[in-house]
Amino acid sequence: MPARPAPPSPSPQTPSKTPLTADDAAALAERVLAARYPQADAGFAAGSLVRGGATASSDLDLVVLSPALPHAHRESFLFEATPVDAFAHDPQTLRAFFGKDIAAGRPAMLTMVAEGRIVGPRPAPAQALQAEAQATLAKGPPALDAAALSLWRYLITSRLEDLEDPRPWPETAATAVWLYPALAEFVLRANGRWAATAKWVPRALAAFDPALAGAFDSAFAALFERRDTAPLVRLGERLLAPFGGRLFDGFHADAPPQDRAP
Repeated sequence: MPARPAPPSPSPQTPSKTPLTADDAAALAERVLAARYPQADAGFAAGSLVRGGATASSDLDLVVLSPALPHAHRESFLFEATPVDAFAHDPQTLRAFFGKDIAAGRPAMLTMVAEGRIVGPRPAPAQALQAEAQATLAKGPPALDAAALSLWRYLITSRLEDLEDPRPWPETAATAVWLYPALAEFVLRANGRWAATAKWVPRALAAFDPALAGAFDSAFAALFERRDTAPLVRLGERLLAPFGGRLFDGFHADAPPQDRAP
């Protein structure tokens, strides 16, 4: 029997498999700043490596704060075998991204800055921006107006009706995939809470209402494990009920006046 070939030696591009501690991650962020961003005043070391709950594939999120840049940019790289996601900003671009988070109701940059550990040689500008981010997060997102609430009700109603109709399984699954973030964003924003994306959605739901997060888990498990749509339909109706329930008859939405070809 021919000898089995030896496994390839680890590539220098392979990330470390042992998560760093929060202190190790902050120290690494200091070294990243010194090596790659010597002009920077400071940085915000963020993400699960700093916050806790890191896995073997977790990267270091680093918001780099420079005195002035021609534009913000983002880059990803390995540094000392650790993946780093760097977001390069100056105070003006960072505040502009705060504004985008506020408008969307999803505080991605706000959270990194508010919760990050400040590193670097000149922390004062970063401390001021961190205080702004923390105050903005505490204030909450802009309230949904009547038009936004009606649109959410109409869209969710349409998808619930799709679940109630007999359809091929791929269409049902695709509808449920749309409903998970939509239902979560609706209930969070309608109750004055910040929304989230991807893995942050269940975390945001659990922080808002653990029982509701459990109801999400049960409803979507029933659909994807047993192809049972009824629990998800009931969940959707439960979430819509405090805001008027399902909406079709009487729905109206105006397009912006600028939506017109010249």
